[in-house]
Amino acid sequence: MSVETIVSDVKGKVEPIIAKGQEVVQTGFETLKSANSIVVEGVQTLVKSNVEAGKDLFAAAQTSFEKAKADGIKTVAANPVAYLPEGKERVISAYNDSVSLVTKTSDELVKTFKSGFDNINAVIAGEPVVAKAKATVKKVAAKAKKTVKAAA
Repeated sequence: MSVETIVSDVKGKVEPIIAKGQEVVQTGFETLKSANSIVVEGVQTLVKSNVEAGKDLFAAAQTSFEKAKADGIKTVAANPVAYLPEGKERVISAYNDSVSLVTKTSDELVKTFKSGFDNINAVIAGEPVVAKAKATVKKVAAKAKKTVKAAA
């Protein structure tokens, strides 16, 4: 056996492995990119809704303070409960919206990672990855963005 034969045999066996490795890396990158967009959209929506709730609560507290200031200390001391800001419903609503949004975002992340994992397993096993399967990750990410926006 000559050195050239050995080199060509090794080259013939290594090249498919390198191609699979590149495809695995590409699929993993696409999955992480989709997951990143899902997380970013979810966090932005969560922050936006909680900032709005905070502004509403601050406005309620400010109104309550102004009312107490105008009525005087004796009136406030006589009935302090009447001067508490009305914010309980807003806090509960913001909490429920946050829980709902986090749940929907996590469900979409699970779908994205599961699809990406299945695609990577198919590449490693040498099974053909259908173009439809590759597009699934992108489709799930787009659907997640719509779901997150709808939840807000």
